[in-house]
Amino acid sequence: MPEQEPAVDADSWNAALLDLFGGGWTFAQVGPRCHDDWRRDVTTVMALKASDPRRWASLNYAPGVGENRSGTNSPFLPWSPEETGKSLHEIGMESAGRLLVALQGELYQAFNIPDFEQRKETLLMSSRTILSRFDVGSRFFTNAADARRNPDADLLNPDTEWDCLSVCITDCGLVAVSDTEIGVFWAFWED
Repeated sequence: MPEQEPAVDADSWNAALLDLFGGGWTFAQVGPRCHDDWRRDVTTVMALKASDPRRWASLNYAPGVGENRSGTNSPFLPWSPEETGKSLHEIGMESAGRLLVALQGELYQAFNIPDFEQRKETLLMSSRTILSRFDVGSRFFTNAADARRNPDADLLNPDTEWDCLSVCITDCGLVAVSDTEIGVFWAFWED
């Protein structure tokens, strides 16, 4: 029997966000879905020009915040919606949940998370809490190249390349697209 998706409210959202994105160079923000072409809304969230429609917590611990390396005060390059869309590959919800956990590990590998085996179920529950915000029928996208060929790729410990979207040496992330909201969850790596 599949695990019940946890109910999400502002408090459980905040706890799950801090559990998965509270350390390291990370970014987690949700904005409204305003356009049929969801890529326009993704670039708006990435450009830090959207506010969470529920006014729930967001995080921006990207390296170089305040340095304005992108020219937009955002960790993401100011790409067009079309350019951004070319770097994103659709994945299933299970792959999305596993990727949210992996983003916490060095080079986006869950086995690099300290005490991962002891924390695995708690981390997976936090990812399910985050994803439960996005209604049934939501779509998920990543810049992990493995997803280009396999939307059900196991992204918990991917051995892949990433189509980078930020000013950093490498980055990896997840975009969640519902009828009403866009979520952008990202991790960054710099030497």
